[in-house]
Amino acid sequence: MADTNSSDTSNKTPRKRVAASASDINVGTGSPASSGTATSSGATGTFAKVKAQAAGLVDEAAEVARNAATQGKDKAADALGGLSRLAEDAAKAVDDRLGGNYGDYARRASTSVSDFATSLQGKDVDAIIADTKAFVRKSPVVALGAAAAVGFLLTRLVKIGSTDRDA
Repeated sequence: MADTNSSDTSNKTPRKRVAASASDINVGTGSPASSGTATSSGATGTFAKVKAQAAGLVDEAAEVARNAATQGKDKAADALGGLSRLAEDAAKAVDDRLGGNYGDYARRASTSVSDFATSLQGKDVDAIIADTKAFVRKSPVVALGAAAAVGFLLTRLVKIGSTDRDA
């Protein structure tokens, strides 16, 4: 029978590698007389340490994701603000070329985009996620259509960006 406590575990069967790994952390390798509560408390302690480390990593990942989402929200709000200003400027040109009624449409669109940008800037990421979930539950077809449209636009932007770099 092979020695399961050797440090070379590369050519052992999975069961023997587990036994060797267990001996590395002093779990389950005691003699039959000592394999009672000492072993189970050692395993419990090790499990608790691993669980605490995993919880810490989950918290770190959540914080990084929250920061990235907040930065993305801020950039989106700034971009929408710029789009609103662009639509307002375009409304003046539309007034001159097509008349005041069409310029009013552009101004209303600009106001709507500006209001949305302000609302987006003022909300917390968690509130935005909750609103999005509620909207998707209320109107899944509209949400799916919007997701498809956004995906199409992003694909087009990536293609345009890649052709600009290739040129």
